[in-house]
Amino acid sequence: MKKPIYRVMIDYTIKNKRQVKGKKNSIDTFVLTDDIKEIKEDEDLINRICYLNKKRPSDVIIDFDDIRIENQYGETTDRF
Repeated sequence: MKKPIYRVMIDYTIKNKRQVKGKKNSIDTFVLTDDIKEIKEDEDLINRICYLNKKRPSDVIIDFDDIRIENQYGETTDRF
């Protein structure tokens, strides 16, 4: 079954668990859902943000400041 692909712009703050202030940044990426709650809990997105900031997901807290869904950019390929 094909799934829609959405382009999203995400503003987030990443900080270590013992810090008060964090680093603000943004990412332009693609996700497979348009539900904001599911985007915040998406493991692939969290891993991508941690990779870009050279952190481990277990060591940081990511606060999503703003999530803007741009548009649908097609569908996934149905291979099976």
